[in-house]
Amino acid sequence: DYICVVYQTVSNFGNPCHPELLKTLESLIERGIIDELYNYSPKQFSTLERKKLISVTSEEIDSNIETVGEQFFNELTKREIGRKLCAKNNCTHFISMDTDEFYLASELANIKRIIEENDFWACACRMRTFFKSAIYELLPVDNINAVPIIYKILEDHEFKLACWFPIMVDPTRRIENIPQNKFIMFDRSTIEMYHMSFVRRNIETKLKNVSNKFNYANVDQFLIQFENWQPETGKIIHPHPVIGQLFSSIQIVENWFKIDLNAQCHYCNKWCETVGCSRCIKAFYCSKKCQLNDWSQHK
Repeated sequence: DYICVVYQTVSNFGNPCHPELLKTLESLIERGIIDELYNYSPKQFSTLERKKLISVTSEEIDSNIETVGEQFFNELTKREIGRKLCAKNNCTHFISMDTDEFYLASELANIKRIIEENDFWACACRMRTFFKSAIYELLPVDNINAVPIIYKILEDHEFKLACWFPIMVDPTRRIENIPQNKFIMFDRSTIEMYHMSFVRRNIETKLKNVSNKFNYANVDQFLIQFENWQPETGKIIHPHPVIGQLFSSIQIVENWFKIDLNAQCHYCNKWCETVGCSRCIKAFYCSKKCQLNDWSQHK
């Protein structure tokens, strides 16, 4: 397997990355967890460039392509860079995934076998959504949205914005020219994606940089609610007015991926024994030095 990370030091909205991002990525390279890094700088796209990136089959984007946010073209471009890097390294298939997406290894191995044996070109699955902790799952499960998993690498089959796809998925994650008979939608008993979108120490950073951030309502109020939220209340909060309506309850589940935000230093991201901030008891550090370095942000 070949693993590449296409990363940014500046977000699509001009915000800087975490000061320890590069050190973390370099550590992953040294440990042999990833093979290659690609530093992507977000850009502004001309009308001609936009036309080349939007699928001619799109029914979701009207003729006024200038109204489409730059962030969507940047996200699409990053995914295509990743696909081409995989092709360059002699991969036959690839997965384009974000860092808050998880799969059970046994389920992923099983669908790889199914795809190879049946020569499917693309596949997708449903997802499970987690909130604030890897043990808090939002219910009922979302049976509207899906996520592509494995694509076969083929010539002239590139990522195109909002191209036709057999099922509803993110418009930046679609490969063009996938025939219906070469696509498989896996049911939940075969594989699910575990989406840790709201399982992070700094939820504000996500909300300021996510591609669809302009769809979020009352972000400042949500941040206060998120900070104080406890599962015992039974109340579901979500900044997206549509997605938030999908869920009505919480269930406590097994921590399948052993995600413990408190076991990682809030500043340097090192996994180790940590000590919590005595004021908030929510931020954890590996040393006094890291706590002091983070104070300007944490306060």
